Amino acid sequence: MAPLDHLRKAELANGRSAMLATVGWFFPKIWTFPDGPISTTDPIKAHLEADNQWWAQFIVFCAVIEGIKLRAEMNGKSYTGEIDKEAALDWTGRWAKMNDAQKEDMALKEIKNGRLAMIGWIGFVSNYFIPGSCPVPPGF
Repeated sequence: MAPLDHLRKAELANGRSAMLATVGWFFPKIWTFPDGPISTTDPIKAHLEADNQWWAQFIVFCAVIEGIKLRAEMNGKSYTGEIDKEAALDWTGRWAKMNDAQKEDMALKEIKNGRLAMIGWIGFVSNYFIPGSCPVPPGF
């Protein structure tokens, strides 16, 4: 079995991705570009209409973020909300100002929101391919 620390990192990474994916699922339905290259508000079809250069930029962006995380971890920082370590990315400086109880509370909130987002996103995708399979409002 994998070490618990490794499993926590994987769950946080997947939870953060699911939170962004959930926002991405709703975004085209709320805001579209009138004469843009994507002509649909359907999230799955929008992925298929995306130009290859967009995917290349996305992959490069993800690689940069993973590089930042790796470099921070090698320098003793944390991107998983470990209480005793400095945060890998803390642009606002909020993490450094929190006490240990606040840091634990924030880390717990993030993991719970990530779990909820993973379940919600799977529900959206399931309902897309099997209409009526999940209690999702029409159009989502």
